[in-house]
Formats: sequence, structure tokens, C-alpha cells
Amino acid sequence: MVFMAWISFIPEPIQYRYRFSVYLALALCLTLSLYSHKFNWKGYFLRKTDFMLWLYFLLLSLNIWFAKDKHLALNSYRDLVIPGFLIYFIFKNEVGVVNLKKILYFFCLCAGVVSLIGILEMITCFNIIYNKYIQNYFFSRFIGQRMMSTLMHPNILGAYLISSLPFSYYFCRSKYSRKKKVLNYLLFGLFICAVFLTFSRGTWLACFGLLSIWLWIKNKRTWIILPWMIFLGFSVLASLSFFGHDIQWRFGIIGLRDYLKYGHRTVNYIVTWDIFKAHPFMGIGLGHYRMFFDQYSKIALDYEVKIPDSIYLMHLAETGLTGFMGLMLMLTYNLKAAWVSYKNETFDKKEIIFIVLMSFLGLLLNMATFDGFLWRTPFYLFWILLSLLNITEKRPLEKIC
Repeated sequence: MVFMAWISFIPEPIQYRYRFSVYLALALCLTLSLYSHKFNWKGYFLRKTDFMLWLYFLLLSLNIWFAKDKHLALNSYRDLVIPGFLIYFIFKNEVGVVNLKKILYFFCLCAGVVSLIGILEMITCFNIIYNKYIQNYFFSRFIGQRMMSTLMHPNILGAYLISSLPFSYYFCRSKYSRKKKVLNYLLFGLFICAVFLTFSRGTWLACFGLLSIWLWIKNKRTWIILPWMIFLGFSVLASLSFFGHDIQWRFGIIGLRDYLKYGHRTVNYIVTWDIFKAHPFMGIGLGHYRMFFDQYSKIALDYEVKIPDSIYLMHLAETGLTGFMGLMLMLTYNLKAAWVSYKNETFDKKEIIFIVLMSFLGLLLNMATFDGFLWRTPFYLFWILLSLLNITEKRPLEKIC
């Protein structure tokens, strides 16, 4: 729970500054966890769903040998694999010690506070974190226009919120006292409002895409058109002038047309394709995208946006087909395993598996529109949710919940 609070309330610069302290704390937790399992190495690290994780890490390690700057590639590999490894195995093997519902509910409470801070930020055009303590490059650009809260950037906040939405919905439907039920609905309302106020097109698309998947799985396919009608309505509402010129341009037809034609994502997609064609198998090296950008781009861009804005395209460019296929195999295998568990379990178990699956899918959809692995909160959430997909492999969910 302390770790969930850390990734919710501590902004990116501080998380980055103390990343090695976090790694050390996680390593200590892993050691204690291993001790409690009597150092059963095989049962702890080599379960059925773990092999795709090891394959992914192995394929990424091959990339280091082909990178132009091996030191940079090794550092990037370290910052990806060490926290991923520690978080995955700690949560997977120890989540049953603490009630899973309490963990998820605490996450919803944290997300509710984050949402409230962001809404107040939008109303007052003031955020004490960035006004007084931490320099935020995006603050002057987005303050009063798009919500940032504690997570520095609207896209990062959106990824965080979309991961919490399925859990919040689950608790709204659960049986609680009247007071707690009111709180749950209040939290869900805060999340919806906060997602809207991020004015992140990627987050909105991921949110309504996730809702469509939910309707499809629940055999309510005739309603799938409804989320996209709501999305269209939200887009029209956001494009109205009283939200400000920037938001009007982001969602207006002229602004969208110009963005698709001249925006940095279009440039980055072309650059990514050219890099992939030149380095199809091993890529250019982990952490190398910005280093190679100017060699392949005919248009100069700011350092900030010299990224393909997608974890999938970033893997394709930096790690080639080897790293990209490793990521895809790991995701496909784990999602399939979770789906099989969902189909075969009884109602109570199905609901838990389903909300974790929806949360992870929402994060994956959102990460298609920004490189979440470059930001610690969505990166950590990725490994937490991936581990929670596999908790049913070890022991029955009744013992967890």
C-alpha cells in the first residue's frame, strides 16, 4: 500500500531521483518474501506464466550487444528489468497475504485524492506542488486548460485514472453499507470527471475502447455504438470555445486535420518506420530513439517530442522484432491465461479476474498513444497489473479475497 501511495502522490522527478532507493526497498521486500516461502526458487520464479516474462527479458538483453552505445542500452535495460522483475514477483507471490480487495480499494482511494487535487487545480489554476516545490516543464502550458494533478502531465494522469476506473466500478456494484456505497459512487464520479478534464485524446479513446470491449464480453453488443456516440458528444463539448482556444483546437475538425497533417506524432510514425526498415531485427538499442531521431527526420522537433508516443512503436524501433515479439508474446500469453481463468471460474472469482483484466487492457490501450515506460507511475502500474493477472495460478481466489 505504501508503494501504491508512492506512485500516486510523488511526482516523476522525485520518483526518478530516488529510483535506486525504491529498487533497494523492493529488493528487500523480495528477499523477505522469498524467506517466507522458504526460498522455494522454482515455485517462486518458474511458474507456468513466468516463462514468457523470462523470454521477454532475455530477448531484451540481446539488444544490448547490438546497440551503438552499449552503456546507454545497459542502463536502459537495468531501469526496465530490475523494477519490473521485483514488482512482478513481489505482487504475484505476496498479494494473497493482504486482502486483494483492500489493495484495490486503497488504490481507488489514492486515485480519488489525485482526482480531487486535479479538479481543484483546474478550478483555481493553482497547484502548490508545481508552484512552490517541483519544476514542471508542462505546468505553464497546461495549467487551467488540462488536468495534471500529482502526475506532471495529462496523458500520464489519464493512464493512471483509466487503470483505476474498473476497480471503482466494481466497488460501486459491491455490497457495502450506505455510507460506503455513497463514497464509492463519489469516487467513480470523480474519476469520470477527471478523465474528461485531462482532455487527452488517447485516454478518451482508450476509455471508450475499453467500454466497448466490456460490452462485447458481457454480450451487450447492440450497445457498443453508444460509447462512441458519447465520445463524439464529449469531443463536441470539448471543442466549444468556453473551454479555451487550445482545447477547441485539439478537438475541432480543423485542429485535428492540422494535427494529423503536421503534428509531431505523424513525423514520429514516419521516423519509426524508417528506423525499423534500417534495423528490423535488433533495433537501434534501448534508450537510443532520440539519439537517432535527427538522422531519420526531415523536420526538427523539440527534444521532448522525439519519441513515437507508443510503447509498441518504441519497442519496434529500439529493440526490433526480437524485443517487440517478446513483449507481444508475454502480453498475449498472460491475457489468454487470464481469459481462460475468467471463463472457468465461478461468479465471485470471475468478477475479480474481470476487473483486473479490464484495468490492464485499459492501460495497454492508453499506452498505444504514449510511451508509458518512460514515466514511472504507468510503468510500475504495468507490472503490478500484469502480476495480478496471474495470482489465480498459485492459489484459489477465495483465500486471497
